[in-house]
Amino acid sequence: MALTRTRTVIDRAEQDRALRRVEALTGLGAAVSSLEYLASSKDFDRGELLSWDTARTRYRWMTGRLEKALGTVFDKPGVQVLFGARVLAAATLMNSAATERAKTAAATYLAGTNFAVHARSPYGSDGSETVLTISLTTLTLSKLFANDPKARQACLWFIAAQSCLSYGIAGVAKLISPVWRDGSAVRDIFRTRMFGHRLAFSALRDRPRVARALGQATIAGEMLFPLVLVAPKPVARALLGVGASFHAGNAVFMGLNRFVWAFLGTYPAIVYCSRALGRGSGRG
Repeated sequence: MALTRTRTVIDRAEQDRALRRVEALTGLGAAVSSLEYLASSKDFDRGELLSWDTARTRYRWMTGRLEKALGTVFDKPGVQVLFGARVLAAATLMNSAATERAKTAAATYLAGTNFAVHARSPYGSDGSETVLTISLTTLTLSKLFANDPKARQACLWFIAAQSCLSYGIAGVAKLISPVWRDGSAVRDIFRTRMFGHRLAFSALRDRPRVARALGQATIAGEMLFPLVLVAPKPVARALLGVGASFHAGNAVFMGLNRFVWAFLGTYPAIVYCSRALGRGSGRG
C-alpha cells in the first residue's frame, strides 16, 4: 500500500513537470504566432486578403445579425487587440509564478481564440496552428480536471499521440510522392517566394544527389519519429534531437518560426509517455 501511494505521488509529480513544460513551450509558440500576426497586421487592412470585408463572406452567419458584433472583434483594430491579448495570455502561461487560475484563464483564451481566428480566416495559417490548438485545448482540459490524475495522464497521452501521428503521416505522405523521393521538392521549395531561401536553392540547384539525400532523410526521420515512444532511451533522445533540429532548420531556411515551438511544446508529453511505457516494459 505504501509503495503504491509513493508511486502515485511520484507519477503526479512527473505529470506536473511534464504539463508545466508543455505549457511553457506552447505558450512561447502562441506568443511567436501572435507577434507574427501583429507584425503583419497590414494584411488585415481593407482591401487586403485577410480583411474583414473578405473574411466575413466565408460563412453566411458572419454576414447576419452577428456581423456588427463580430466586426468589432475581427476587423481592425479589434483583431489587433485580440492578438495583443494573446501575447499577454501566452506570457502568463510561460510565467512560473502565475497562479493556476490565471494559467487556466490564459490557456482557455488562447485555445478559444485559435478556433475563432481559424473560423475568421484560415488563410495564412499552417500546421503549427493546428498543433498549438490541440496542445492549448488539451492543456485547458488538464487544468479543468486538475485533481484527476487519470484525466491529466490522458491529456499528456493525447498530445504525445497527436504529435507522433503528425510526424508519421507527414512522412508517409512524402514517401508516396515522387518529387519528395527524388529530392526535387526540397530543391523547389527553396525557390518559392513564401518559403524560399536563395542560398539554399543555389546550393541544391545543381546537386540532385544532395537534394535527394535531404528529401529521403526527411522522409525517414518523420516516419521513424513515432518510435520515440518505444525506443531505448539513447535512440529516443536522438529522435527528439533530429526532430528539434529539423524544425530549427525550417525556421532558419524557410521562416517557419512557429513550427519550432509548436512541436517542441509536445516533446515533454512524449518524454513522459515514453518513460511510462519504459516502466511498464522494463525498457532501459
